[in-house]
Amino acid sequence: MTKKLKLADVHEDMVIAYFDLEFCNERISRHNVPIAVGVSYQRGGEEIGNYYSLIWCGDEMELWREQLDNIGYRRDLLRDYGKPMEEVTGELMAAHEEFMPKMYVSFGKQDEDLLKKFVTQSLDGWEFCDAIQYLPQKLSMKYDISLEKYAYICHIDFIHDFDPLEDARSLAEIVWCVLSGQQDEERRQEVAEEYAKKMFLILYRNKQQAYDYLCGLEELTPKQQEKLHNHENYLKRNREQYLAYTEE
Repeated sequence: MTKKLKLADVHEDMVIAYFDLEFCNERISRHNVPIAVGVSYQRGGEEIGNYYSLIWCGDEMELWREQLDNIGYRRDLLRDYGKPMEEVTGELMAAHEEFMPKMYVSFGKQDEDLLKKFVTQSLDGWEFCDAIQYLPQKLSMKYDISLEKYAYICHIDFIHDFDPLEDARSLAEIVWCVLSGQQDEERRQEVAEEYAKKMFLILYRNKQQAYDYLCGLEELTPKQQEKLHNHENYLKRNREQYLAYTEE
């Protein structure tokens, strides 16, 4: 049985395809519908080819207009210039044959799942990897962070503007930087502390809300009494830290 390739196994002679999908919710079902795709084919941190296309999934898909506006796309633009998924699939297959990437890397498995759902041919022969499963572990990050924060750690200029090809290129640059051990440790620690503080504040406020709710009940079951006691102990134990964070 062939061993599954991992991001940690990538080396400078290996071709890797970094990809991103932009999508919009269908208005009635709210299901995600792909509207653009970008792929950057890289070898050793250098782009050797790329693919980009707008996608039009047909008039039967009523895209959520407000969401399209928020991410900078227009329905008429997609209808006039977007390619049907069958055509996009054929072009992706042709690019795959041309560049022969060993792996397709996305930032989040949602892109992989959506691609597999809408393409018109099987992708069973393609190897996929989610960078979200690799980057936090490699950088010893306790929490998942945004692509913008990874770019900051790697001294990479990146603004998420819903351009899938540019997002794919930024992901490639970030992953190669981390693979090469070129990230900034001071910035990594800064981001780790920022997210630890953020998650602590969320947890503390959730505990406070739950405590206040239980205090407002006229009668408590034994289980609710136990929860109230645990919440109270947590809030007392962490109050000084909470006040210190909120007063900064």
